[in-house]
Amino acid sequence: MHVRRLMSLALSLIAAATGVAAHAQTTAGSGTVMVLPLVADIPAAYVTTVYVQNSHATPITLDVTYYFSNKADPGIAGHALTCNQLVVAANSVATFDPYVQCGMAAWFTSPTGANLGYTPTDIFGMMILDDSASPKVNTFYTYSRTAQPVGATGPNNGFSVEGFPAGNFSSATASAIGLQGSTAVPHFKSNCFVGALGETVNWQLILRDSAGVPIGSSLSGTLAAYQSTRILNVYATALGAPDTTLYDYSNVRATFYNSSGSAMIGYCTVETSDNGSADFRIAKSDDARDVRQSRQACYGMDSCGATQSSATNPAYLNSTTTKNIHYAIFAQPDFIQCSLVSDSAQHLADLEIMLRGPNGDATTATQFDITTLPAPYNAAPYTSGGAAATSFYIYTGDKSTVNLGKTTRWYIDVSANQGSSTVAADVASGSGVPYGITCTSGNGITVPWLGTTGPANP
Repeated sequence: MHVRRLMSLALSLIAAATGVAAHAQTTAGSGTVMVLPLVADIPAAYVTTVYVQNSHATPITLDVTYYFSNKADPGIAGHALTCNQLVVAANSVATFDPYVQCGMAAWFTSPTGANLGYTPTDIFGMMILDDSASPKVNTFYTYSRTAQPVGATGPNNGFSVEGFPAGNFSSATASAIGLQGSTAVPHFKSNCFVGALGETVNWQLILRDSAGVPIGSSLSGTLAAYQSTRILNVYATALGAPDTTLYDYSNVRATFYNSSGSAMIGYCTVETSDNGSADFRIAKSDDARDVRQSRQACYGMDSCGATQSSATNPAYLNSTTTKNIHYAIFAQPDFIQCSLVSDSAQHLADLEIMLRGPNGDATTATQFDITTLPAPYNAAPYTSGGAAATSFYIYTGDKSTVNLGKTTRWYIDVSANQGSSTVAADVASGSGVPYGITCTSGNGITVPWLGTTGPANP
């Protein structure tokens, strides 16, 4: 097969699920089990170098497994290959070529391996690296670069793929954006891919133009554990045309759906057919179905979008002399708004909310002082709540201004509004005053769990 075609085959497999995915791509990227969604290794055409960083003071040993895609060479499609373990010295970075690390050359011809009798021309799939210790306690980072070998003729094009902690992937609906297609030089086309981890994934993919209008038909399928699939020239596939047919598209988004509830790896690439270059873009979701980073979170409510507290399980304020203290983790810099809801306007008027910053513990932290922030964040509409307030809206400040730059716990107080003429009677009514808290955040917020109680705010 011509080397240019090999380049195209290798490059057409790039990009994974932002999501995923995933947290999607994030600078918090270490784990004890790491996933490289795409590893293509084609001798004399494209070679992958995997980089692994050990930031610990002692060596670590990793298990390495390669899962060939079900759209790889037919002789190896769907197979798994246990590779040689990787030892990474203390505080160092190790590199390896998967073709060598996994002994592919011997496995292709071995009677106990693929026994192909030839070297496949389309070698790609997914790689899993995990700490071999028991218990698995050694985190590490990984990254890969796939490019032509040193000294190869032609343009030295390639692509990079980040490694993702296995827990970053979820069943959340996720999109890869900015896909292109072109019938003119340099002939762009887009390719999309879906992968599974340890469970079956029932997936669906829908392409939409910039106005949200679907392009062609939806695509769907089922993947068994650790399988992956490739959709070359996704526009042509959705439109029922051969994958060699080019189309003019720009600003297209590919949305991945998953009906299985299992972790899905979704990604796409824009390939420049004329020179073999490509990119990698993971499909991204709002929060990866992760309550640690919900963009909208609530407590004591049947739905975060509701306007009343839960009908069956609200929170309760039971005293005019004590407050309920809720815990929530914010990731600064961010804009946070939290509001109280109740089962009636009268009960809502009985309550007040106040935000205390992470400048102490649940009993000693003081009210978040917005006046220390620069304009316009130090005045209305910004407020940290307090007497008679049923909501707050704040800018946290820049990263280093909060807890020396560490993301940490904040405190949300719910107290009796001493200015309400009915608060004492309603608190003493038997079960107390029912309420819920609903919060929105740009970066994600944990559920504002009720953690403890303390003396009521003055």
